[in-house]
Amino acid sequence: MNDGSTQEYRRGPRLYHKKSRTGCIRCKQRRVKCDEVRPSCGSCSRHAVPCLYPNASQVGSQAASQVSPSPRPVTFAEGSSQPATNVGTSPIDEDSKVVLSPHDSTFYPSPGSSHRAHLDDSTDIEIELPEGPWRRFWELRLLHNYHMNMVQPFPESQTPAILKLWKEDIPNLAMHMAQHYNRCGLLYTTFANSALYLWTRSTERREREELMKLQQTYQIMVSKVQRRDIDELDQRIPQNAEYLCFTSVRILTHSIGLVQTLSVDPWEPPVQWLHMGRGAGEFLFNLAKKQVDTESSPNIINIKAFVRSPPDMFDPTNLIYHDHSSADWLLEHPAGPGSIATQQDHELDDEHVKSVYDKVLSYMCSIHSAIERGEQEYAILRRIGGFAIWVPADFIRYIEERRPRAMVVLAHFMAIWLEYEHVWLIGRAGEWQIRGIHKVLPLEWCCKLDCLFARFKQPDRPTPVYH
Repeated sequence: MNDGSTQEYRRGPRLYHKKSRTGCIRCKQRRVKCDEVRPSCGSCSRHAVPCLYPNASQVGSQAASQVSPSPRPVTFAEGSSQPATNVGTSPIDEDSKVVLSPHDSTFYPSPGSSHRAHLDDSTDIEIELPEGPWRRFWELRLLHNYHMNMVQPFPESQTPAILKLWKEDIPNLAMHMAQHYNRCGLLYTTFANSALYLWTRSTERREREELMKLQQTYQIMVSKVQRRDIDELDQRIPQNAEYLCFTSVRILTHSIGLVQTLSVDPWEPPVQWLHMGRGAGEFLFNLAKKQVDTESSPNIINIKAFVRSPPDMFDPTNLIYHDHSSADWLLEHPAGPGSIATQQDHELDDEHVKSVYDKVLSYMCSIHSAIERGEQEYAILRRIGGFAIWVPADFIRYIEERRPRAMVVLAHFMAIWLEYEHVWLIGRAGEWQIRGIHKVLPLEWCCKLDCLFARFKQPDRPTPVYH
């Protein structure tokens, strides 16, 4: 095209690489080489999207039979030839004739677990929900739930500007970008957030299963389009930066909410949140800071309002270099000074390892200081979300390696969550993580967690097991 307003974009030749059958699902979809770093490969971390791997049995079945699964068509409850017309009832209520999920249950991965979706190795799979009454019903319900229950999640009111941002500006931005530019990430992640919220409130087993599948599907869909949208960030689309910023905020928020879906026995560490939050958060704050510092366009007014709302999340002095002397006992070996076990414990002899732990403790202590100052609840929760952004990446690796010190520190960080169980994003995730850590922690280190159990609000409730 020779139109002066547009330029033809030519891609260079794609370099050949040996196909990896054990790479992550998204690298396979994009037909790019995956470095296979787990739990999040370099490409997914760079693009701030979740990294999903097929499990071993699925890889084996793909090698034996290159047949990709296709979504089942919309099916109806047994004995019914038409979908339910009463939208006031759940579409999965066993007592009503309803439309069921259009997907086979094996399609959906368990959030944060080792089970991954079955996707073919040789084709680009389009992960979409089929059009029809089932999808329309749910999307209407999810939007209604967002406006009725999720606009103001905190007991105390936020500033009028921030409240307007979540109630009007972001929904309008999501609809505008989807309608005019086919940018649906912000809309999809709103659906995922809303489905997860309803999952936390539902008590009916089949409905919970359906809601979990919905949030997982929308999570995968938003990850797919977010990667594309970041790649095309430089295109001159009005409000593109704002759209990407708030999509990243939603991804970060959603990753926090997923912690309460993790298994307690066996314990699943919240590394998905830490990786997703780190990727989305780094992109969010780098882009937001760049926009605020360099542009005066009216399209970034909302970005400025969000970034400049308290607390200041850009100053490392008050976050990872805070005084942490009150928490240093967490790092001391429980056997005590002079013991053989302490003498044989050399983990902290490495200055880098010690620095990683110090920064994590500093961040935790900065949250405690903010609580003592009487900082408002939404600001504290923003600090909790920032944990995934500011703590060193090596700490996530220590958690994955299940180092006792790292698990003890994580348990005490999750103890901060105990005071915010009434917030739907948090729920009882703090208690369940502490209980799960206690089950796998070496016996001699368990005493470091004894003081936390007395803080559980209702310790007589059974701990859940999610699969």
